[in-house]
Amino acid sequence: MIDFYSWPPYIRIACLLAPFMIALPGVFMILFLAYRNLDTILTIFPNSVYVKRQKAMWGSRDPLSRFILTSSLAAVALWPDRHIRRGELDESEVRKLPPSIKRRMVIAWRLCAAGTAWLLLFGGVLKLSGVE
Repeated sequence: MIDFYSWPPYIRIACLLAPFMIALPGVFMILFLAYRNLDTILTIFPNSVYVKRQKAMWGSRDPLSRFILTSSLAAVALWPDRHIRRGELDESEVRKLPPSIKRRMVIAWRLCAAGTAWLLLFGGVLKLSGVE
């Protein structure tokens, strides 16, 4: 059995803050992309069903909708082959996505995923150890 309270305080604080310190840069990168590059991303994909559907679902006017739309479009950078096979993306449009934007989308998504995974795993460890 793991006794969380027997750990040194700096280790406990580091373990509790780490998921947020990992995920927040990813969130800020998505916000940056939403305000700086979303219009560019949308103009690159004029014929893609996936992008049209996401834009129709989330919109692109207010800050929250721009953030959600940008984070959902990160799937284009992460798994383009999957969307191309389904016929949701045009392969020639995917190739037009600038490497710098694609790289930032992938890094942002991975940071958010790593922070979330850490939070869930550490939360599970704490729950199993009986910490309330």
